[in-house]
Amino acid sequence: MPGLAAANPSLVPWALGLLAGLAALSLAAWLTLVLRGDPAARRIKELMPGQAQTRRGLLPRLRAGLLRLLGRLASPARPTQEWQESGLRRELTQAGHRSPAAMTIFLGARVLAALVLPGLALLSPLPGMVRLNLLPLVLAGVAVLGYLLPGIVLSYQGRFRRDRIGRELPDVLDLMVISVEAGLGLDAAIKRVAREVRLSAPILAGELNHVSLELKAGIHRAQALRNLAGRCGVDEVSSLVAMLIQADRFGVSVGRSLRVHSDSVRTKRRQRMEELAAKIPLKLLFPVLFMIFPAIMAVMAGPALIRVSESIIK
Repeated sequence: MPGLAAANPSLVPWALGLLAGLAALSLAAWLTLVLRGDPAARRIKELMPGQAQTRRGLLPRLRAGLLRLLGRLASPARPTQEWQESGLRRELTQAGHRSPAAMTIFLGARVLAALVLPGLALLSPLPGMVRLNLLPLVLAGVAVLGYLLPGIVLSYQGRFRRDRIGRELPDVLDLMVISVEAGLGLDAAIKRVAREVRLSAPILAGELNHVSLELKAGIHRAQALRNLAGRCGVDEVSSLVAMLIQADRFGVSVGRSLRVHSDSVRTKRRQRMEELAAKIPLKLLFPVLFMIFPAIMAVMAGPALIRVSESIIK
């Protein structure tokens, strides 16, 4: 087997690329199967006339079968402590997965990837490239990688969503200030802004629409705003929620408070951009020093070194 790897060194990058592709395909299960949207609206749609045939189709049956399989696989990986389960559910919510089945799909995908990736590695040319005594260790590493990969993707999704919310927040705050100063109440302003920024700020529009639906359902405004902060996981949104709760409690002008907070958010955003811009010279130092500077020195000092070496040889 080591001889095969030595005789065919070109198979090594091909095998690594194959493993990476198989890992990405296995992760697509839980990324595509997470049920997005409002469960109540989906249930109403299923109960509408004409949906019976669609519900008995092949795709719903496959989805139901996969959900049952992932539910069985998720049982041994489910957290035993309540705080661990609530933390995982909060991470899923902040990544945009609000479905009740999201945790089951995520945990089942972890176990499924840990079981499937070693089998796929055995079918690949990888066993012929490693020693026989190292093969169990490599398979164990592939299984650990498969178990950790969904968590890595989930953290990336959460970080990407929080960055998008941070970029969308200043414009949404400006529209909210205009709506409140135009005479709308806070609840009506939230609903109007959610409708207006549906295309330019889709993530915050969905969150504000969720707040509006919670207010219509009878949830107290302070609790609905706290739920908004928990779903977003952004410090600026948390400070906005705290400011709105304090303004509502003490009778402070909401429009003036929103304008002050909007100016503060824009100032922090500008300072963050300036900080990133100030870090650019330090980040460029090492590429310039180790990649560009040697090439410049070779071009400038190369002819002189050639002439000196020729004169020494003569």
